[in-house]
Amino acid sequence: MTRTGISRALLAAAFLAAAGCGGTRKSSINPAYETEVVEAEGMAPVVNGDVEGARKTAIGEAMKNALGLVVGIYVSQDALVSKAVLIDDSITSRTEGYIEKYETLKEWRDGDFYKTRIRAHVRKEDLAAKLSALEPEPQKLGNPVIGFDVPETADGAPLNGDFAALQLKDKFAEAGFLTGEKDKADILVSGTAQTAFNTKEGLGGFVSYRAGISLSAVKQGSNETLASVQESAGGIDLNEQASARASLINAAKKAAGTLTQKILTALRERSMVRLNLSNVKDMNDLSDFTKILRNIPAVRASWVRSYEGGTAVLDVAMHRGGAADLSQLLMKNTKRPVKVSRTSSYSLDAELQ
Repeated sequence: MTRTGISRALLAAAFLAAAGCGGTRKSSINPAYETEVVEAEGMAPVVNGDVEGARKTAIGEAMKNALGLVVGIYVSQDALVSKAVLIDDSITSRTEGYIEKYETLKEWRDGDFYKTRIRAHVRKEDLAAKLSALEPEPQKLGNPVIGFDVPETADGAPLNGDFAALQLKDKFAEAGFLTGEKDKADILVSGTAQTAFNTKEGLGGFVSYRAGISLSAVKQGSNETLASVQESAGGIDLNEQASARASLINAAKKAAGTLTQKILTALRERSMVRLNLSNVKDMNDLSDFTKILRNIPAVRASWVRSYEGGTAVLDVAMHRGGAADLSQLLMKNTKRPVKVSRTSSYSLDAELQ
């Protein structure tokens, strides 16, 4: 099958994921791991009467489609479309690394084609690790939503436009970040963008403006400053309005390149989750919980920020993952049950049971 054919088969398999999955089971080889059990079909043409060759190819295609089914569970439809070829090359073309075992349920010849149906046991951990490697860097670091609040002025007067902010949004999106409304953002990029007339002397009728932009990126909730940047740039065009706009866009473009990298570096170094914990009886209760929390392998450290009226605020430093990962770990904890009521990229609200 051609690469394009594999991509189409992968996408088609993803649409059928819900119908083709048989559930999660413990690995028969290593019980510490889990497998997804799925059924899938494959087919291949019989060339020059070589039925055995067609049979082997059909089984191989069935295995690829089995992986496609599981991939469809863990990857969004947008990612499937945008990364179909990459997923083909990195995953579905290497079935032996992800399928623990399989059994042939049915095989038959249908005209010039040989068809097979198999039940495959796909190792979730190995597949999830590979898919994670294909994710954009921001997605690995909690997939935060970035909001922008950058008022703009030209020659001291407010501008009716968001030229710098729109350029920042485009550049952050190119870097793999999600962007959204500033009031609902996990990280707010705020500051000022100012531009002023520079000169029109010696420019052959063109006008020059010079812009400066100053920005800081702050995590909502904790108010932790992750990064800051200052940049300046010029803009030349036929009139003052166009020149002012060009200078703001150029300054924002320069600032975005530096700021995205600084934010990623800060998130790697400080993967911190703000945990708002209610129904804490007393300090002894809080102490017992923090001991349990620090014994979670994914947790690097934790600090109690405040405790008042039965509610504690804790900063939790993670070795890996974000608030959603911590939420799952807390709910699986059997020593002290926890009910999670809200989760964002870098904070969660929970209640001791």
